[in-house]
Amino acid sequence: MSLIEKVLNTPELVNQPPVLLDIGASGAIHFRWKKIAKYAICIAFDPDDRKYGYIVRENDNYRKLYVFNCVVTDAASEEQPFYLTRSPYCSSFLTPRTDELQPYAFAEKFTVERETRLMTRTVQEVLQELNIGYIDWFKTDSQGLDLRIFQSLEEGITRRMKVAEFEPGIMHAYHGEDKLHAVLRHMDNLPFYLSEITVKGPNRISQQQLKDITSSPFMQKLLAASHKQTAGWGEMVYLNSFDPRENMSQRDLLLGWVIATLNEEYGLALQIATQGAAQYKAPLFEELRRGSIKNIRRTIWKFRFLRDVWHKLTNK
Repeated sequence: MSLIEKVLNTPELVNQPPVLLDIGASGAIHFRWKKIAKYAICIAFDPDDRKYGYIVRENDNYRKLYVFNCVVTDAASEEQPFYLTRSPYCSSFLTPRTDELQPYAFAEKFTVERETRLMTRTVQEVLQELNIGYIDWFKTDSQGLDLRIFQSLEEGITRRMKVAEFEPGIMHAYHGEDKLHAVLRHMDNLPFYLSEITVKGPNRISQQQLKDITSSPFMQKLLAASHKQTAGWGEMVYLNSFDPRENMSQRDLLLGWVIATLNEEYGLALQIATQGAAQYKAPLFEELRRGSIKNIRRTIWKFRFLRDVWHKLTNK
């Protein structure tokens, strides 16, 4: 049994398992959850035409999986306007900014084909219905509503999260959307730090320009895919900083160590293990501390330091 599995099988995490929240679930298990999913409860949202409620699915991936037949926003509603776009991945409660999108090759994906009305719920309501009082890992891709959904949660829940993942926009894609700069500003006031940010985006060449260059749809797609990408949105991963002033429980520290280790944040993992050993005197934390030191030593063999050496050599 690995050290991570040993922690996940402790009474603290068996009796109070990790809770993973997936808003904008794609159906596939989140790659970052694969090593902890079978020990965890997952709450996902999959809107369809069935009546208001949820299903508890038997699933090999999770200890328990709740799938809610609704859409999550920051306010509950029986009927809220929802804009169905040519690409289902661009559909949103917010209207696309078609004028701002025209210079981009993927603009047609945001064309609104029809408007419908959907039932919405808040995360807070869902937690109360399930009698769950915490979230350990918050992940959302809600097409412009990420921050306001996060802000709708009770502060006691957000401050004790271990991870918060957002995918806010940088470019102007929707009217009234939550932008990346707003997420940065809000998270500055919480005990988190930005562990990762991956900037992605579209090709800034319009469909009309591509048609002027060639009449071949295949060549148009090839030219667009070959064109330089711009900064359109960011995939952000925030980790809790485990500030000692937050008075984290032994259970929170154990799970925090697991998550920090899986995210290769070995310095944070060492901090948590040291903090846990001092606060709770449990022998396991000393074992975790030694494990973190081993992980830090092993990073040398990934040769990441060569990037800094090369940078210094080429910028003299």
